[in-house]
Amino acid sequence: MLDNLHYGFQSAGRQPLSAAIQRANLLDLLKRLPDGLQTELGEGGGLASGGEGQRVRLGRSILRPNIRLVVLDEAFRGLDRAQRRAQLLQAREHWAEATLIFISHDVAETQAFDRVLVIEQGRIVEDAPPARLLEQASRYRALLEAERIVRQDLWADAEFCFCFTNSA
Repeated sequence: MLDNLHYGFQSAGRQPLSAAIQRANLLDLLKRLPDGLQTELGEGGGLASGGEGQRVRLGRSILRPNIRLVVLDEAFRGLDRAQRRAQLLQAREHWAEATLIFISHDVAETQAFDRVLVIEQGRIVEDAPPARLLEQASRYRALLEAERIVRQDLWADAEFCFCFTNSA
């Protein structure tokens, strides 16, 4: 785990390791690993889930000094919505001086950004501040509305549930 966090970097000028672990939300993973930071994560990071692997890579990037461009592509997958929101806020604070490109299917999380690009079939179909896109009949506005309907109407419906029986 430690080697993975330090992969590709020289120690001079790095952020403190404890801060990177905290900002990347890796404490729970570290507690679960048998040898903590000294644990071998295995072939392809076998001891970490996909979301945990994303956060290890996030921790690695947090350690790097003088970042000017950050690309977060579904970087917080595997976390619930509140955790994703908190992680994004921390990332934005940490990289406040950098250009941050945030790629997400969670459309609501994009409203706090300066600029939104809506991409369909590999082409940019909209490019503007979110407030401006919300003022018009935009694809962005339609995506936000569809997301709201799914979250509030469908998932809140009593008929939409998962039921399990413990047959021990």
